[in-house]
Amino acid sequence: MLSRATAAVLLLTAVLVHLTALAQAPADAVWIDVRTPAEYQQGHLPQARLIPYDAIVAGVKALGLQKDAPIYLYCAVGGRAEMARQQLQVLGYTNVTNAGSLENARRLAARPPRSSDVPAHNRQGTPAGTGPAASPPRDE
Repeated sequence: MLSRATAAVLLLTAVLVHLTALAQAPADAVWIDVRTPAEYQQGHLPQARLIPYDAIVAGVKALGLQKDAPIYLYCAVGGRAEMARQQLQVLGYTNVTNAGSLENARRLAARPPRSSDVPAHNRQGTPAGTGPAASPPRDE
């Protein structure tokens, strides 16, 4: 039988994972798979780096990321990703998200970018690549 504290942590993790699944990942997100190498070999996000949760501190430090870089962690169901997220927060990383499972991570990574991820000249319906910097000169 689970203790009340363990049950509360599992419930909170499940709620956070569900809410995360409703969000959108920015285009510049750093994806980290915190599972084992064997789990990673069975399937992972193409853009994900493998850093097992018990090596997350050294692994993220080796990446040289800014403390506010968008970091998305995932594992099998979210428990190891949550432990890794908490360790990174203690180190001062401020934009770390527990994406939960690989399946949730796939959904998050596949979503279209938010307007804040799109350069200002491409917002409000302007097709990508047609902003001022990308427009060819006109012969007049």
